[in-house]
Amino acid sequence: MANMEHVQLVRRGRDHVARWREANPTEPLDLNAAYMSYVRAPQVNISGADLRNSDLMGAVMRRANLSGCFLNPSHLYHADLREANLSAALFNGSNMRGVDLRGADLTGADLDRTILSDANLSGANLTNANLQRASLIGANLSGANLTGANFSGANIVRTNMSEAILNGADLFQTQIWGCDVSGTDFTSASLGYTVVQDCDLREAIGLDQARHDAPSSIGVDTVYRSGGLIPTIFLAGAGVPATLASFQEAIAAEPLQLSEYYISCRDDDEEFAQKLSDDLGALGVKAWVFSQHARGNALVSRLSSSDQEEIERWLRNYDKMIVVASSRALDTELILNDITAARDKQQSADRWLLFFVAPDNGLMRPGGRAARTLAAENVIFDLRPEDSATYEAEVAKLANALKQDQPASAGVPAVDFQL
Repeated sequence: MANMEHVQLVRRGRDHVARWREANPTEPLDLNAAYMSYVRAPQVNISGADLRNSDLMGAVMRRANLSGCFLNPSHLYHADLREANLSAALFNGSNMRGVDLRGADLTGADLDRTILSDANLSGANLTNANLQRASLIGANLSGANLTGANFSGANIVRTNMSEAILNGADLFQTQIWGCDVSGTDFTSASLGYTVVQDCDLREAIGLDQARHDAPSSIGVDTVYRSGGLIPTIFLAGAGVPATLASFQEAIAAEPLQLSEYYISCRDDDEEFAQKLSDDLGALGVKAWVFSQHARGNALVSRLSSSDQEEIERWLRNYDKMIVVASSRALDTELILNDITAARDKQQSADRWLLFFVAPDNGLMRPGGRAARTLAAENVIFDLRPEDSATYEAEVAKLANALKQDQPASAGVPAVDFQL
């Protein structure tokens, strides 16, 4: 257990800690299993301290010195460690979800099995850091120095890696999926059994100088998103068959835009949603059904390790969302959350992406204020008609609408699209 005198020193701030360290130069701080959630201790010097099993959730320790600290494991959920010195610190198995590490020094830090989902490491220095088996889902590594970092077995999903430096990084058995790698430098990075999926590699740097220690999987979606412009030497090094490599020429001549569309619905509207999906597919628009039971469990233990972290199946990085707005759906929290998230994304991206289909009178004859507002501010496709001709005409309008792009700032798109 932690020495409570030491815990109180940290709570009082950097000057109290500095005086104590000056008087006790050889005694390390004992903060083992300390409860210091939301502590405010910017610029404090606790280098070399034992912080194993400590709770630092929401702690504000900007520009603090935690170099050489033992934090294996610890709980740092949404802590503020901007510009902190964390060099050679041990974080093995720690929960660092949502932590702010912008500009931090993590040189030589051990981050094996850490959860860094949604963490912000923009501009951080992770030279020679160990990130084996780390979870970096939704993290921001833009502009980070990752020279010599070990990402073996790491899960890098929907991560912003733009302008990051991966010189000499180890990407053996690493999953890189849906990441922004524009300007990312892969010079001398080593790959082997690496999975590169749904990434646009056109603006990546140094792919022709990457090292291949074993075959890797380069997804067809990556080839398409890259416009057929992946260096041939990179594909050959990854073991991609020459026939697929030559297929790039056809893609480059006629680029294809890949999009993800989802149909949000209640479980009891799934049959309707599946029929809609099939009908849209027949018109050249692929949309996946996103019902309640398809999402898994949204709860994640705040003390979980990366081995226990719940797969976030309720999240989708979609381009457009179709909502089955039945009367029951409009009273369902999960569907309303989908609508709110889509509207926020629509405004931030300034791209219209939210469409409603009405299988009943929920939005066509709205009774409540919320339903009337939705009907007035959004595109509604009337799929109530029982006669097939009218239904098919509305689905055709929806398919055509999904193929078009319009800025959200231009207002609600017209429903009567020219077919």
